[in-house]
Amino acid sequence: MASDFTVVIGTRQGFGNEPAYLTGMEPNVPFVGSTKTFAFSCPNVNPTETAILMFQSRDVNLTKNVLSVNGIDIPGGIPVSPSKDTWNGNVMLINAGVLRSSNELLVGSRNAAGHVAGDLDDFILDNVVVMYKTL
Repeated sequence: MASDFTVVIGTRQGFGNEPAYLTGMEPNVPFVGSTKTFAFSCPNVNPTETAILMFQSRDVNLTKNVLSVNGIDIPGGIPVSPSKDTWNGNVMLINAGVLRSSNELLVGSRNAAGHVAGDLDDFILDNVVVMYKTL
């Protein structure tokens, strides 16, 4: 069975509510705020197959942040970083039946209770790639 991949995010993206904190850690990181949706396509995707979502993260502190594709949460979400000073490689599964030709990845920073209010988790994502099987 053939496969393909799509680069969803190719530049660093800063999430949260404190842009100065993020630029102090990673100068010139584009700050997008609490939530952003990224549109991406998967030409000739086989929607009945599981896909792989790979990305790098830095300084994720809370477990209630949002990571979903087409409105379906990615199991495991955005894993908490062991250190704010290092990049972490993450490999997650996108369940069968979630991907289609046109897709949306939703990334959201949340507070400890899982809400978009008060002190949000400030973190950076980069190099988001989806690998999928084709028809």
